[in-house]
Amino acid sequence: MHKILIFISFVFVTQAVASPTEAERIKRTYELSQESWILKMKIAKTDAERQALVAKRPSPEQAATELWAAIGRSLHQDWSIPYSAFYLNLTHHVPATDAATTKQRKAIMDGFEERHIGKPKIGTFCIALTQSGSPRALSMLEKVISKNPDKKCQGSAALGAALLLKNLGDSAEILEKRLTHLRMAIIQAADEKIGELEVATVAADELFVINHLIKGRTPPEFSGSDVAGRIIKSADFKGKINVILFWDAQFADINKVIEISNRLVDKYAGKPVSVIGITPESLASVRKLQADETIKWNNIIDSKNEISSLYRIKARPAIFIIDAAGKLEYSGLPGSFVELTVDALLKGE
Repeated sequence: MHKILIFISFVFVTQAVASPTEAERIKRTYELSQESWILKMKIAKTDAERQALVAKRPSPEQAATELWAAIGRSLHQDWSIPYSAFYLNLTHHVPATDAATTKQRKAIMDGFEERHIGKPKIGTFCIALTQSGSPRALSMLEKVISKNPDKKCQGSAALGAALLLKNLGDSAEILEKRLTHLRMAIIQAADEKIGELEVATVAADELFVINHLIKGRTPPEFSGSDVAGRIIKSADFKGKINVILFWDAQFADINKVIEISNRLVDKYAGKPVSVIGITPESLASVRKLQADETIKWNNIIDSKNEISSLYRIKARPAIFIIDAAGKLEYSGLPGSFVELTVDALLKGE
C-alpha cells in the first residue's frame, strides 16, 4: 500500500507541474539566470574571474530536464508549442548518443508534424527548427509553407528555410531558393517577432550576407583605430591577402586561438599577407598583449562592436579571408582551412 501511495503521489506531482504556468516559470528562470551570467562575464576583470564563472554557467541540460517534465505529457496541446521550441533550443548541442534527449526531441518533432503543422502562432517553433540540427527540419518547414493557411506562419517558416538552406552551399540554385524564401518572409511576416528581433530585420541581415559575406562577394569596408591610435582601413590591404580575425578573451580556447594566429603571422612574414584583429577588448589590455608579443598581429579596437555588427558576427572567434582583388574567399573558424586557403591564394590556385 505504501508503494502504491508513493506512485500515486508521483503521478499527481507530474501531472500538477505539466502546465503552461510551470513551463513558463522554468523558461523564465533559465533566461534570467543566463542574462545574469552574461552580465557577470562582461564585467569580469581577470581571466581567473572569467574561468570561475565558466564553471557556474546556467545548465541548459538541467533546464531541459525540468521543462520536459512540464511539457512531455502535453505535446498534443497547443500551449506546449513555444515551450517545445525552447526545449529544442536548450538541447540543440546535445549529441545523438544521448538516448533520452534524442528520444524526447523526436517526440517533439513527431508531435509537431502530426498535430501542429497547420496551427496558427507556430513561428517560434519554425525558427527553433533551424537550430535543431534535425535532418527533418527543412522538410517540415516546407510543409508549413505549403500547408499552413496563416500567411505569417508561412513567412516565419520561409525565413527558417532560408536560414537552413545556407548550410547547403552557395550554388546559384540554392541562392535563388534562399532569396525566394527571404522575400516571402519579408512580405508575409515582416513584423513577427523572433526573440527581440522582427522577421524583417533577420531577413534583411540574411540578404546583406548573401550580397556581401559569401565567397566571391565584395565584403563591406571598415576602418578603426589600432593600439597606437593609427586609423586602419580595409582599403589599406588591397593587393594583399587579408586575414581578418574577430576575437575576444571571453571564450575558453583563447590561448589556442592566439597560438594558431601567431603561427599564421610567423608563417607568412615577408609575404603579401596581412593579419588584422578586430576586438572589443580594452585598449590597455590589447596594447600590453602586443607589446610583450603574446599576440603578434595588429588589432583594431572595436569597443562598440561596430565592425563586428557590420560583418554579422554572432560568435567569436571568426575569420574572414579576403583575396588580393578584395573578394571574400573564406569565412569560418581558425584552423588548418585558413592556412590551406592562404597557401592556395599565394599559389594563384
